[in-house]
Amino acid sequence: MRIGIDMRPLQTAHRTAGIGTYTFNLVRQLMRLDNTDEWLYLTLSDVPIDHIHIPTQFPVRRPSKKNHIAFWEQLLLPTDLLRSRADVFHATGGLTQVWEICAPYFQPCQTVITVQDLHPLIIPQFRFIAETRAFKWQMKALRKAAHLIAVSQNTKLDIMRFLDIPEERITVVPMAPGNHFQVQDEDTTRTVLDQYNLQRPFVLYVGNYNVHKNIELLVESWARIDPPVNLVIAGTLSTYPSSLIDRIEKTGRKEFVHFLGSVPYFSEALIALYNAAVAFVFPSFYEGFGLPVVEAMRCGCPVIAARRGSLPEVVGEAGVLIEPDDVQGLADAMQRLIDDPAWRTLLRERGFSHVEEFSWEKIARDTLTVYHQVA
Repeated sequence: MRIGIDMRPLQTAHRTAGIGTYTFNLVRQLMRLDNTDEWLYLTLSDVPIDHIHIPTQFPVRRPSKKNHIAFWEQLLLPTDLLRSRADVFHATGGLTQVWEICAPYFQPCQTVITVQDLHPLIIPQFRFIAETRAFKWQMKALRKAAHLIAVSQNTKLDIMRFLDIPEERITVVPMAPGNHFQVQDEDTTRTVLDQYNLQRPFVLYVGNYNVHKNIELLVESWARIDPPVNLVIAGTLSTYPSSLIDRIEKTGRKEFVHFLGSVPYFSEALIALYNAAVAFVFPSFYEGFGLPVVEAMRCGCPVIAARRGSLPEVVGEAGVLIEPDDVQGLADAMQRLIDDPAWRTLLRERGFSHVEEFSWEKIARDTLTVYHQVA
């Protein structure tokens, strides 16, 4: 069987986001499987891919100008798929806001599409995306695909609810933390903290700003911790609005907030932050999966997350769940982790046990099974 996999999420703006992380880890693990299939890796010929060697690349075209790129995507990619003679095509980033990696409506071979989430249909602030022609084409592509992979049970239910796609055409295959996320030796952790001039204890948030991430709740709740502790935010600075900075200033604790900027996915720094934090807090209103949750658990960091979207199923009994509008509830949860070493230890051990359920080897095997079923 000839299997084509879309590698373009590693060559566009999504390379540092969840879709890029998913594509990277899935492909790296698929390469390690012992099977007789023929693999085609569909790539943009003029854009490098970092941290992984891609054999048998099949170059796909894109228009020289980005005007109407979503339209041309619907014509060029199907033509390239025909040239590739693939039996199965996997759109790993099939539903995105970067239109040059859309899943095509015209599908000349059996097509599998991974759906991370449906936030434009769920979050009011993103409804304008759902009204675009390119997004509607993607919805048509999902309905036409041979099979969909949902990264969580919650995403599967969203697909069934909003797109009226029958359950038998959807398989849940969750994500997992990268294998480099591990408990780190204290000397390495301390070196990283010194580089950032960070002192323990601190509460950690990892990710860029977006309206559904609910970072305002984190700031308001953190400001109630007594005595004050550091709040460390690792994410692209340009995404954080001035309104959030003003809110931090009004807490009177601005000197305790550390904006580190973007911390690379493969860096020792990110691993060190997870290792050193007293708690990782993820109060998002909606997540398709929530990779930072399992990354933190793998590094031994207790997790507090919102009881929304996929987070309850990803966190399970291994972390603390709070309502995403409960300022005092989140403050109490953080305070207890700071004050109660035995509680921290218990959540740490629960996290280690729970995260073993998430494995890229199993993900790769389950995904390969989907390919064979649709073929």
